[in-house]
Amino acid sequence: MKFLIDDKPINISKDSIDLEIIKDRFLIFHKGDSFKLDDILEGKLSGRTIGLGDTISILIKLDTESLNILTEGKHTFKIENDLVSNLIINFELDETNMNVKFEPENT
Repeated sequence: MKFLIDDKPINISKDSIDLEIIKDRFLIFHKGDSFKLDDILEGKLSGRTIGLGDTISILIKLDTESLNILTEGKHTFKIENDLVSNLIINFELDETNMNVKFEPENT
């Protein structure tokens, strides 16, 4: 499994293949509820309705070096995996969404 920002590898854990550490560094928020990667893999989101216009927030704990890549402008976050299709998330950072405190109750 590889994690990339703007096609540059990022280090989620000191040993990026340590799945237990990786699972602990991902949180997904929907309607104020949080889910770890394990929850998704175990099917705990099964049957959950995600409505048109709903917001899904993904919180990923990164090291400082990876955070320095995230400057103003357009970016791509990619998870590459041989077992399932690659996940690609395009996003843009500007003064309205940089250095903002994350508040789960607003998700």
